[in-house]
Amino acid sequence: MSSHLLATELLPDTATISAQGELLIAGRNLSELARSYGTPLYIFDRATIINACTHYKQAFSTYYNASTVRILYASKAYISPMLARLLAEQDLGLDVVSGGEMLVAQRVAFPMERVSFHGNNKSEAELRLALELGVGRIVLDNWSELERLTRLARETGMRPAVLVRVAPDIDTDTHKYLQTGHASAKFGFPLSSGEARAALLRILQDDQLELVGIHAHSGTLLRETRPYEECIERLLTLACEIHQETGWWPEEVSPGGGWGIETVEARAMPEIAMLARALQRTVELLQPRLPAEMPTLVLEPGRSIIARAGLAIYRIGATKSTPGGVNYLFVDGGMADNIRPALYGSLYTALAPEHLLKPAEQTYCLSGRYCESGDMLIDQVVLPTLQEGDLICLPTAGAYCLPMASNYNLVPRPAVIMIDEERIDVMERRETYADVLGRYNN
Repeated sequence: MSSHLLATELLPDTATISAQGELLIAGRNLSELARSYGTPLYIFDRATIINACTHYKQAFSTYYNASTVRILYASKAYISPMLARLLAEQDLGLDVVSGGEMLVAQRVAFPMERVSFHGNNKSEAELRLALELGVGRIVLDNWSELERLTRLARETGMRPAVLVRVAPDIDTDTHKYLQTGHASAKFGFPLSSGEARAALLRILQDDQLELVGIHAHSGTLLRETRPYEECIERLLTLACEIHQETGWWPEEVSPGGGWGIETVEARAMPEIAMLARALQRTVELLQPRLPAEMPTLVLEPGRSIIARAGLAIYRIGATKSTPGGVNYLFVDGGMADNIRPALYGSLYTALAPEHLLKPAEQTYCLSGRYCESGDMLIDQVVLPTLQEGDLICLPTAGAYCLPMASNYNLVPRPAVIMIDEERIDVMERRETYADVLGRYNN
């Protein structure tokens, strides 16, 4: 089967092909959506998001009973007010990493007690905002943050609930930019040096903050359960040491998120149920050593909730065949709306949504419009013969594309819509030149 047809396996749950060979999402023709809303266009399928949330909840309710479970969506993967409202309806919490993400939650009256504030360099203004909004958890990442928040708690008379983020020194089989839990990582108090233990003891001694748990995150695009199992074991071992010395026991423990998705290079992604079973087995083995009940397990999926729900639609503006044998398709987007291929070599495939039944017979390089030689969305992809004006669709574009979007070359950012069979909602309107130029003083 051609790579062109295989790409359909990565599409949202509601994807179908019409009798005319055109791609439909939630029964809607992508070419009609592109005409109505322009390109580049990011489309999110509401049903796929809801299904992903349901799969997480069902997997852990069925295969994990060692403790209660809370699921927080990692907003850094992609967030908007409309998406936050939908996630609240699914009874998920939010993992946020900035004042902006907190304010998105506030804008839609998201239950702030279900919000957890992460990040490795939280400003004083952001910490004050978290206190004002009543954010449920603040995850402390380093000594500066601990001291800053302790001072703010003393000044305001508040006692915010906190977790300590630990760098558990766990190896992960993923890109080095996606590894977040090794000993020299930018995130968290190192476990091996004793800093994580010291941070926990400092909080308990000062008694200005309410220490409710321990957190870690090993990496992202993980496709095996081992990092999660090792992470839970190390966090609970640390908790046991602190309990022996102080009597404190965590209310919650979190191995973070990072569960992967099916991609071009990894088609056989294990089901979420496999992760639930693995954590159940791990906790069962550890339980005899624990001085109290297993704390609430907190998970923070992002990509595995949103990636497959989203796809990017571009229009071909020009084509070029070179003496070196490269056939370019130049599209009206690129690295400014999807930096991932240029940043850490992410691989995508593509399909021609208007010509799904045509034979894939031509190898193309899919290139963006921006003035960088590295602005290549896909180096090689086999598609039907295409021409100027045809559409190109990239599946699994729902995570970490739009959040890292820029106005490189002063190009406005794309429109974003959410669709189902009943309605089309604009999540983000297309930027205009007035929006871009409005930042400048005369």
